[in-house]
Amino acid sequence: MIPLISFIEPANMDEGKFLHPMIQNTQNELSLHIDIVVGDMGYISSEQKMKLRKQSHTAVLTRVRENMHPPEDYIDYGRPECPEGIPLSWDGYNSETEMHHYITPIDNPVCISCWSYGNCYQEYYVSPSTDEHHFGIVPLHTKVSQRLLQKIRPQVERGFENDKNKLYLNRFFVNSLKLARIIGHLSDACQILLLFSDMKTNTKSKAKKAMKRLHTQMSFDF
Repeated sequence: MIPLISFIEPANMDEGKFLHPMIQNTQNELSLHIDIVVGDMGYISSEQKMKLRKQSHTAVLTRVRENMHPPEDYIDYGRPECPEGIPLSWDGYNSETEMHHYITPIDNPVCISCWSYGNCYQEYYVSPSTDEHHFGIVPLHTKVSQRLLQKIRPQVERGFENDKNKLYLNRFFVNSLKLARIIGHLSDACQILLLFSDMKTNTKSKAKKAMKRLHTQMSFDF
């Protein structure tokens, strides 16, 4: 993982409110546009998802709580269906009209044999405001959303734990916010240096030595 923007704040603060400034700082300072954010439940606010969708064109994907079902019209498949009950395929999101476009599945044998195939409207539009959790810029039912949430997000969380162990961050308990920010920024810098050392060294032994030196520098006691 590569840290881009960090906010070190007290643990009792709502982490979700820092997402928008982090995205803005990334765009302003690094000229990078964040297309998709895959967050934990701390970023589940529907108001925040709508704000980022409208202002930054950034999709915010999170898991949903068990009682947060799709809208009643889409309860079976989490997406629109044709009049005969066949789930439609997502064909993209139009940021200008702020609408999702759904079409009939391509070459679906069920559709081809349907009695109303010749008169089928074959497309449907859904507004994200229907449900920001299930129909954000990237709808929750899509394969890309599910892969990001089920495969990629767990890897990120494991990466957080690995970083804590590698840099001995689990040894620190700091009551000073200023000192915590210093340690946080040092750990970010250390992660970048570790990445560079891994890129520039030709052997694993050299990389391990470089990592050990960095670990030693970070493992000071207070």
